[in-house]
Amino acid sequence: MARFWGATSTHDKAMSSVRTGDVALFTGAKRVLAVGEVGVVFVNRGVADTLWPPSPGGKSWHTVYSLRDFVPAEVPYEELAELIGYSKNYGFPGQLVLGGDKARAVIEGLRITTRTVLEQLGIEKPPPREPVPVQRAELERQHTPVVSFERAAATTLYRREEQPLVMEFCATLGVAAGRFRSPVGFCDIYIQGPGSVEVIEAKSRTEHAYVREALSQLLDYAPHSPRAVDRLAVLLPDPPGERELQLLHRYGVDCIHRVSPGAFRRVPAPDDRRQLMKKLWTES
Repeated sequence: MARFWGATSTHDKAMSSVRTGDVALFTGAKRVLAVGEVGVVFVNRGVADTLWPPSPGGKSWHTVYSLRDFVPAEVPYEELAELIGYSKNYGFPGQLVLGGDKARAVIEGLRITTRTVLEQLGIEKPPPREPVPVQRAELERQHTPVVSFERAAATTLYRREEQPLVMEFCATLGVAAGRFRSPVGFCDIYIQGPGSVEVIEAKSRTEHAYVREALSQLLDYAPHSPRAVDRLAVLLPDPPGERELQLLHRYGVDCIHRVSPGAFRRVPAPDDRRQLMKKLWTES
């Protein structure tokens, strides 16, 4: 029904800086296994010892935090260490709290977008603050298997399907790639070159519904770009079908697809279509 994690008194000083909306990476077996978003943080030994009874002579996990979101992941330690600026063979300890530039580098590098940020932007509505009424339940109902609280596959916290594709593509670029946030969400890739600006949306599959979703997102993001957009593109793991390619080209949007490890092919939209649509992209 809900997920909680805890920390012992050894980490009191570090945990005192953790707040709602912070990102928690759960690690093991030399990789990041899941990405979570911190909910409420509180110190309560009674609650902690009920959740995790300490072993004889062991410490209480008295600092408890809930998770607003939780998504499985598969990120090697080497990749995480590189984002932070550590050596690739860095052995991550059981509990590590990062802040400042190091934390931002991980969040940006793994393309993490929290619900808290989306609520601050007004894109999502925060949960109601009034108490939820307590209801009695029959014993049989209490033992009925419950549905996981995890959000649908479209969760914005961490889209693990697209993230490796995005990172592989960005590694091939000769310029730095970033993101921008707007009242309608976060774009996947924002490239501001010396003479042009491009916004790219990535999808993990090439079916029509995915391509159509990427197209609608691009058309929604473009007017909010920090600078006028010159090109829009959809990044895919494989070549799309002719129907999907024609859909993108109809709106002046390029298609970029992976052809082999570290190699991508761009199928540009006709220039007249791009010029025709460019005015609409930049209208706010």
